[in-house]
Amino acid sequence: MDVKNGVKIIVEDVSKSFTTNGETRLALDHINFSINQGEFVAILGASGCGKSTLLNMIAGIETCENGRILINDSNLNQPERHRMMMFQESALFPWYSVIENVMYGLRFKRGLDPKTYREIALYYLATVGLKNYADHRVYQLSGGMKQRVALARALAPNPQILLMDEPFSALDASTCEQLYRDLQRIWNSKKKTVVWVTHNVREAIVLAQRILVFSPHPGRIIKEITVDLPLSRTIHDTSVSELHDKIIAILNKK
Repeated sequence: MDVKNGVKIIVEDVSKSFTTNGETRLALDHINFSINQGEFVAILGASGCGKSTLLNMIAGIETCENGRILINDSNLNQPERHRMMMFQESALFPWYSVIENVMYGLRFKRGLDPKTYREIALYYLATVGLKNYADHRVYQLSGGMKQRVALARALAPNPQILLMDEPFSALDASTCEQLYRDLQRIWNSKKKTVVWVTHNVREAIVLAQRILVFSPHPGRIIKEITVDLPLSRTIHDTSVSELHDKIIAILNKK
């Protein structure tokens, strides 16, 4: 099954503020970066640094106060089917089976018959290792399995960009390690453009090709780090630990 590559993202001088109870708070302060086609980039920072807000802006859910976001040189102004988002919670429909949840993600694909929907859904369930669970109900799955189904649902419409907002943050460490391996394998084969938001330094190092380190309150890019390590990395690798300590030192200076 052919899979289309991702697209280039340009974030140009983007700022965003929010007003609560009459008080205005700057969330993002003049953010500039670009993401190449097929690149896996992590946005790393503490809670409240604006990273999820930025992801929502790339998704088209929120608007820029200043600056602009370009997708393949076109201004981004609304959500669209070439960008799919995955959240901290799986957000699966409990009244649907596993395969019905994945097929729901195919609603953006027009002109497909029910048989093709099922074939595509089974393909992506196999990709995340859950083909044998296609007819199970959501309540029968573990937390990690639910997130795999959510990933299959996000992949099924064949989006150009995957936007992922700390999707593994609620899972235990051993489940996360398995999902890191799965995601590395999937990204290596599909080469989607991925924007991954996290506060977990080791997670960013294990998954991303490049890390944008954000300062807190308001969010600014304080460091851009290229992760020049073999793709089959784990959180236990010495090289991962060494880079982890360097990033922690950067964060502690702010």
